[in-house]
Amino acid sequence: MIVAADLIDMPQWIYVAAVFIGALGGAIRAGEDEHTDLVGVLTLSAAMGFGGAIIRDILLGRLPPQSLRDPSYFIAAGAAAGVGMLFLYYLRKLGRLLWWLDSIIIGVFAVVGVNTALLAGVRWLPAVVIGTIASVGGLMLCDVLQGRPSSIMYMGPPNAIAGLGAGITYVLLARPTEPIVTLVISTAVAVLIRLSGPLLHVNVPQPRKHAYELKMRRAFRRARKDGTLPEGVGDLSPATGSLAAVTLAHPQPQAAQEPAAWEEAEEPLDSGPPTETLIIDEYAPGLGHASPSEEWAASVEADEPDPEDKAGA
Repeated sequence: MIVAADLIDMPQWIYVAAVFIGALGGAIRAGEDEHTDLVGVLTLSAAMGFGGAIIRDILLGRLPPQSLRDPSYFIAAGAAAGVGMLFLYYLRKLGRLLWWLDSIIIGVFAVVGVNTALLAGVRWLPAVVIGTIASVGGLMLCDVLQGRPSSIMYMGPPNAIAGLGAGITYVLLARPTEPIVTLVISTAVAVLIRLSGPLLHVNVPQPRKHAYELKMRRAFRRARKDGTLPEGVGDLSPATGSLAAVTLAHPQPQAAQEPAAWEEAEEPLDSGPPTETLIIDEYAPGLGHASPSEEWAASVEADEPDPEDKAGA
């Protein structure tokens, strides 16, 4: 069990610095929307800076939240908003640096959230959940304020998973190592997990995609066995279970469907006639226009559940 003496007593400047960097990301995000005014920039900066901490304190029953009692958080968020508005053009060129800083902040916010929850007497598993929510809470609030679908609810980079990894690492190492070492290691785990997205093209798994591919595999094998597979339908990809078919890899698939469009297209069509074999998958849009394989897959998707599924039920 983790006792209070083993937990990290972080200096105030770490919290303020984390709020500033998070708020700077909110200011840059606000600057990308041409309709956002001064109030919008300040609001998004505050949401990204200490929105996760407010959610954390509400879950722990610490009211009013610490972020609303200490003016230093507002000052840090306001300063970040000012820097973001004045130097937006230059900051957007530092995207890679800001990405690294954002990854570090996810880890720090997760560790701080877990640490605060444990100090409040919460058991380790709920504490990890609270730390994970705190690490991405600011991003969730910004999505809501801007009327966007929450980015952590859809397939994409492992942002929330990075916070979860940092929280679990902190719980495991809180006693065997020094507090600051625990903070550094936990943050490094968050950075490495988040880095796996762009480097290894890792996305959080999507259950519906797996179910779709499984249904396509079973329907394809049954149709090939029964001899009912339409002419022109390709084979299954061994890697994904998707359908392979002869189609055109082109950014203007609709225009490529008609031969006359090759001369009338606004942009030059570089792919040539449709002779390349590609993987057709509804989860990889833009690879090609509707082919026999796609039409067959769409008909399977619209059919009743597989007989095997009914039998299993």
